[in-house]
Amino acid sequence: MEIRNLTTFLKVTELKSFSKAAEALDYSQSAVTVQIQQLERELGVQLFDRIGKNVSITQYGKDFTVYARDVVSAVARASAFATETADLTGTVRVGTLDSLMTASFADIVPAFHRRFPRVLTNIHGDNVARLRELLIKNELDLIYTLDEQVFDTQFVKVFEAEEDIVVVTNAANPLAQRADVRLADLVGHPFVLMNRNNAYRDQFDRELARHGLAIEPFCELESDVLALRLLCEEPEFLSVLPRYTVEKSIHENELAIVPVRDCVMRQWRQLLYHKNKVVTPQIQGMLDTILETAKHPF
Repeated sequence: MEIRNLTTFLKVTELKSFSKAAEALDYSQSAVTVQIQQLERELGVQLFDRIGKNVSITQYGKDFTVYARDVVSAVARASAFATETADLTGTVRVGTLDSLMTASFADIVPAFHRRFPRVLTNIHGDNVARLRELLIKNELDLIYTLDEQVFDTQFVKVFEAEEDIVVVTNAANPLAQRADVRLADLVGHPFVLMNRNNAYRDQFDRELARHGLAIEPFCELESDVLALRLLCEEPEFLSVLPRYTVEKSIHENELAIVPVRDCVMRQWRQLLYHKNKVVTPQIQGMLDTILETAKHPF
């Protein structure tokens, strides 16, 4: 069983097309067809249904994908066994949230670069739904997100950790000094919130709705960095952010968490890649680097 045929099989599975796989691999379409036919003869099963111009993977093909990916990944790692990581090239495409980019990647990027100095790190910031979509389309190699727990067989979960989502304000705001704040007490205060496609903004809105409340922010943002700056400069402003984004400002007595008794919000940092992804040494190196950073508290 040739590795070349397994690689071609995975590419056809990913792109759902013999012609697109041929273009991606720089083969002729007939060469791709021959390789898949060789693999099917060796296995004794049909991996794809070919009906007209449409190609769809069979259940045999779906089951075999796991084994093919494992073999190709193992061969890639074995091929790099005697190669210094400093000699490896290529690109690793990482998707993440702006908040995690700010909190974590200033440590992740230098650590990865020291190990793989010739590998380009491409970091894409977006919302969780879009990051998952890009992962499924193989436009990202892995994603590091904050969201509800993911239980999806499309993805391999490398790591997860629970994180508090908190209401935060300037340390001088009287709400920060109270011990009996309720969610209803926040209505009418000026809020700076993330846009509505943001996972922790959505969770806050759900908590408000559960109590029959609504808050209309005066400002909606994409960037948690700007939200933090506004909170530090304007004592009356409030926001909702992951606790890890405000820890430094809390320690410096610039910001404080508002202790809302009837609103407990939590989400999960999660490191994921697609189950059909061939994990190269470069991708594994990035997974390891993020994992080492993720296991340490912010």
